[in-house]
Amino acid sequence: MDISIPLSAKMITEIRKSILENPKISGSSIAFSNMQTGLLTRSWRKTLLGLYCSLIPSHIDRPKQIFLDSPESVHHFLLKLRNSTIDLSSIEYICIFDTISDVYDIIELFTLLRKNLPDHAKIIYSNYNWFWYPIFFFGGLLGLSRKRGFSNFYRDGDLDNFAAMSGWEHVRKIRSFFIPCELPLLGIFLNRLLPKIPILRNLTLNTIFIARKKTFSSPQPHSVTVLIPCKNEEGNIEALVKRIPSFGKAIEILFVNDQSDDATAERILHFQSLFPTKNIVLVQGKGLGKAEAIRTGMQRSTGDICMILDADLTVVPEDLPQFYEALNNRVADFIHGTRFVYPQDGMAMRYANIIGNIIFSLLFTYIIEQRTTDTLCGTKVFWRKDWPIFEEMRTILKRSDLWGDYNLIFGAAHYGLKIGELPVRYFERLEGITKMNKRLKNGLIMLRVAWHALWNVKFRKI
Repeated sequence: MDISIPLSAKMITEIRKSILENPKISGSSIAFSNMQTGLLTRSWRKTLLGLYCSLIPSHIDRPKQIFLDSPESVHHFLLKLRNSTIDLSSIEYICIFDTISDVYDIIELFTLLRKNLPDHAKIIYSNYNWFWYPIFFFGGLLGLSRKRGFSNFYRDGDLDNFAAMSGWEHVRKIRSFFIPCELPLLGIFLNRLLPKIPILRNLTLNTIFIARKKTFSSPQPHSVTVLIPCKNEEGNIEALVKRIPSFGKAIEILFVNDQSDDATAERILHFQSLFPTKNIVLVQGKGLGKAEAIRTGMQRSTGDICMILDADLTVVPEDLPQFYEALNNRVADFIHGTRFVYPQDGMAMRYANIIGNIIFSLLFTYIIEQRTTDTLCGTKVFWRKDWPIFEEMRTILKRSDLWGDYNLIFGAAHYGLKIGELPVRYFERLEGITKMNKRLKNGLIMLRVAWHALWNVKFRKI
């Protein structure tokens, strides 16, 4: 017996439309376009704005930043991306305020951003903690927050996978809030102190992600400045000049003579005239220590990539091409050597220094929330365009870092540069005298820098 129901022409048309057309194209770009704003939304947006702004270096001009502060703004932005009606070639930061789970198709958004943003651009966005779904559910019923379904809560691992599948990677995850508003005294305890406790940090209200592109599509050769701060290193100048290999587009060997008492400057000038094709540059430092010498050198550097190399030759110059290849291939944005992977040569590092390095490595790992095995290896490599980031961190750390290593590491971590460690062989010094001989005094100075970083970076005020 035939029990089929006759279909009208209109019903047939609607069925054909639903089968033959992609419903994602005709649908909204956001999952919940008519969610009502909750009572705490305004305070929460203000809090997030403070955090987002602290993650963007102040030298980045406002026109180079895009803030998407509502699901609707994400929707309109994505429509422009789909239709190629927006130019993002000068944009360096995309900041998405509402949870990324409001986006209907995350992979589409990430893929289009990868296609349209420059290679050095970053995305900052937020995701709510699935653990607190009951709080969001009852908060929505009471009008304190948006009404949300359980399906749009992601775990951090899910977002790691989404980013990887669309050509991005997370370089930093920040868990900073237990409550979505400021409360006198109690708010400082709940939002600045508790989230930094290892066990409790997984229970925070949300996670802030900073993402960068995984790789360049086709790496191009770049020029390099090898910056060598030196004080009383006359015996090492010849070896430095002769042993630094040729790599990249062009090499600039920039010596910063930090008011040496010996013939360091004369030796540099001698080899400058002896090897005119090596592009050797001599800059006179202020005699105020390594950090100031590096700053003086950076003001004169011309290379796209800057490499800091200690003049004592305990890390061999022949390793520098490895750092260049890693940075140029976007394996990381900031790379520092680690001397604690390979066995060290003889008494290259004294036992007290080894113990001190281990202690500070553990402390740094806690502060920047990323494993660090060596904080004072002199070999550090970064893009010259990122130097203003490290200058900003110098101000945050109250200019307390006498060596410059901490400004670089904390600056890279805070502003979302991907940090990489590259193992190096560490050898005994053969010429000259080490400058790291006042261990107790230097250790106290390092603790002071770490304290500033702990309070002003990790437990920062939003």
